[in-house]
Amino acid sequence: MSDTPSSEVPVKNKTRVFFPNLNGVRALAALMVVVSHIELHKILFHVRRIPGVDLLNFGKAGVSIFFALSGFLITYLLLEERRNFTTINFKGFYIRRLLRIWPLYFLVVAIGFSFFGGSTNALLLSVLFLPNLAFCLQMLPAIYDPIWSIGTEEQFYIFHPHFFRIKKTEHILYALCIFIICIWALQLVVDHLVTNHPVYLPLHQLMYYSRFDNMMIGAVIAVLYHNKKHPQFDLKIQKLFNKIFRKRYQMVIMNIFLIYLVIYLLYDVAHGDVLIALFASLLIVNLCETENAIFSFDYKILHYVGNISYGMYLLHKFVLFLVLYLVQRYLTQGNLVTENIIIYGSTIALTVAVASASYYGYEKPFLSIKKRFQKITQ
Repeated sequence: MSDTPSSEVPVKNKTRVFFPNLNGVRALAALMVVVSHIELHKILFHVRRIPGVDLLNFGKAGVSIFFALSGFLITYLLLEERRNFTTINFKGFYIRRLLRIWPLYFLVVAIGFSFFGGSTNALLLSVLFLPNLAFCLQMLPAIYDPIWSIGTEEQFYIFHPHFFRIKKTEHILYALCIFIICIWALQLVVDHLVTNHPVYLPLHQLMYYSRFDNMMIGAVIAVLYHNKKHPQFDLKIQKLFNKIFRKRYQMVIMNIFLIYLVIYLLYDVAHGDVLIALFASLLIVNLCETENAIFSFDYKILHYVGNISYGMYLLHKFVLFLVLYLVQRYLTQGNLVTENIIIYGSTIALTVAVASASYYGYEKPFLSIKKRFQKITQ
């Protein structure tokens, strides 16, 4: 089955857009975060880390890929809704986001604060979808601090759909680019302030963890891709963009991405997430063209993990902390290879099991209601 919009099938005033490879992207990004946190949190439990391995930035890269993918998909689907139905149902958009994100998010917030503590201020900020601020102020216990990125996404959703009130798609592209430039300019100002006045460090951290530029990069790529499929404007950047679908250019982009990812893992690259988001977006858009893509993530196991990736992301630390506690108590100072096979194998397997239970036993009913408000189905 083709995953491009050319395979759209109108059914009962709905249009289907399906990119099967993108579930694989979700799966890999979620696993990157889980693997990164395994090595990171071994320190808390005094469990031996793998010598010479520092995977902290591996998780950061996974989050950047998540953000880029989110910006890409949300933008493409909004453009498709406007193309097929002339207008965007903003109420429907927010109801869909609420039904997808809120149930599990608030369950994690409730479990986290009830059983693992946290200040009243941290709870208030989390309920108000400002967990990224609570995270920057070091208010969130590590076991449920992945909620910070959900706050960032929800903040993004508040304003992003309103770019599509602009009538011309070309002008939407300009507006998105201007927004990105404004964010970068503000980041430079904050960087300068921190250099001279350390008191501004929390503001600097908040700017970093409000990764709107990562999502906006995905959004810009989505506009260019949508314009390639359904031309509405003709710009030089569009002609350049259209060339990246040639296989030799895909190879170049993939190799540059892999080389840069290694550099990003080894060194603390300032604002390095921006290039991760850019290269990830360019690879994502090529994966949308399944017949021409140089590689594929269209496998059943990746589809499955991609479907439950939201639960994996939010719930994996509960599993991880349990596994590390048991390893600390019963397996420390054993064979390092065996120890890590147990840690990685059990953490990933149990995370998939818990996320599956969450998806099918808790999230699915809300997703069924969500479908009633979808004009563009996936």
